[in-house]
Amino acid sequence: MAQNKEINNGSLEIYKVKKTSKTAKVLIHIGLIIWLLIDLFPIYYMLTFSLKDNDEIFGANVLGLPKHWLFSNYAAAMSRGNMPKNFLNSIIVSGATIVITLIAALMATYALTRIQWRGSKLLNSIFMLGITIPIHVALYPVYSTFIKLGILAKLPYLSLIIPYSAFGLSMAIMIATGFMNDIPKELDEAANIDGCGVWGIFFRVIVPLMKPALATMGIYTFLQCWNEFMFASIFINDSAHKTLPVGISELQGRTTTDWGIVGAGLAIATLPMLIIYVFLSRRIQESFMVGAVKG
Repeated sequence: MAQNKEINNGSLEIYKVKKTSKTAKVLIHIGLIIWLLIDLFPIYYMLTFSLKDNDEIFGANVLGLPKHWLFSNYAAAMSRGNMPKNFLNSIIVSGATIVITLIAALMATYALTRIQWRGSKLLNSIFMLGITIPIHVALYPVYSTFIKLGILAKLPYLSLIIPYSAFGLSMAIMIATGFMNDIPKELDEAANIDGCGVWGIFFRVIVPLMKPALATMGIYTFLQCWNEFMFASIFINDSAHKTLPVGISELQGRTTTDWGIVGAGLAIATLPMLIIYVFLSRRIQESFMVGAVKG
């Protein structure tokens, strides 16, 4: 037993902290292992699914490893669905959306939380209303507006970047607000004394301290626009600008479908998300830890 001493009102108190029993530790580890297997199963199923033919997928070998490893499914997915071009289009749209959303969210949050002016609380409430509105509710109004402005025909990338950025802004502002409120305003005053103006404080003080929040906001925005299908399928008509979800949907045939090729397309689309999370997972964990400690 570990013993700790505490002085309370001048008196010395001794209390004991019980160690976790071995049985409890074993049960905890077993529970964590089961939870890990549950989390990894979808990835396992998707990867094995992408390396099988229809006979194995539909009954002969649903959950097992492929009897014949059909890596040719990946080559077929890359060639049939014009996947390289779709992949590049998704990167362009997602990258531009993330940059616009992060810059707009940080600037808006800075103005709402660090600068005193009338109407800031009301404007913040209006931004938060955006979280309650599903993105697809605005499908027809946005489509009609873009048709009148000629954006769909002239600027197909922009027809996706604008709505993705607009609907990702509310959540990004909410995340950024929680972090920015935890930054002491004395830092702003000290920077102001040293000669920094509003922009100097923003770029030299606030932005460097917001790195964990930037990672969280970036991943959330990336997942939102990378996997979006409805806007991309309706707003983009030419094959040269179609994104990855639309390209994967076109791997299905009209009469018969080789589902192993579809699975390969899904695996290709999922790979960037896994890679990004691996490299930014530490930032995400730091952001949750900071929020938990300061909350």
